[in-house]
Amino acid sequence: MNTYMWALYAREVKRFQKLWADTIFSPIVSMVLYLAVFGVAMGQRTIEGLPFVTFIYTGLLGMIMVNSGFSNPGFALIIAKNLGSIIDLQITPLKPWQVGLAYALAALTRGIATLLLALLLTVWFIPSMGVAHPLLLLVTILLTGLQYGMLGVLFGIWAKGFEALTFVTTFVLQPMIFLAGVFYPISTLPTPWNVISQFNPVHHTINLFRYSFVGYTDTPLAYSLGAVIVITTLFFAGMTWMVQRKIGDAVQ
Repeated sequence: MNTYMWALYAREVKRFQKLWADTIFSPIVSMVLYLAVFGVAMGQRTIEGLPFVTFIYTGLLGMIMVNSGFSNPGFALIIAKNLGSIIDLQITPLKPWQVGLAYALAALTRGIATLLLALLLTVWFIPSMGVAHPLLLLVTILLTGLQYGMLGVLFGIWAKGFEALTFVTTFVLQPMIFLAGVFYPISTLPTPWNVISQFNPVHHTINLFRYSFVGYTDTPLAYSLGAVIVITTLFFAGMTWMVQRKIGDAVQ
């Protein structure tokens, strides 16, 4: 891999490390609040024998990876545009896919750091939970971090300012998360929402996370794994095209 690409990756990792209170701890606080509220509200309710709090806990872990992956490169690129440092990407001898991959890898690193810290600080909510399928969990973490990191690069390059990126986060990504089955099985949704959720990329990510930890799935595993791989490939192609098309216009 190109040395310049790893230098760009290292720069982005150092950037989010300097803002650790917001980039790493903020999503964990939100996770704790969700667990506290739903844990009290739902009590001893179970879903097919799985305690409800365990059900949403595994979903929230996937949600953390999705949000971290998307927001890290998205907001980093908007900041670079505002500061004028986006010009560095124009003069660096990197191909478009290498620029995008450097940002996506930094997003993956942030997602892993946030996930590990979240597990460390919140596992006491679910003291008996283990990892049913560790290899699948590793693959899911890697694909999720890269997938939504590349999506964050795509929208970060496309957006002209924070307003556009916030609009995407609020009105596109968050509804996808809440329709993904984080807090409920998608089979409980009325028609046509239960069918629409099957075409929601975030649902398949959440499904893989939940199955990896506790062995529960409400969509066939092969379908979810195939969907995540295909979507990751599409996001890579879209990210590469967007970087190639827009990076020259970013400072205009």
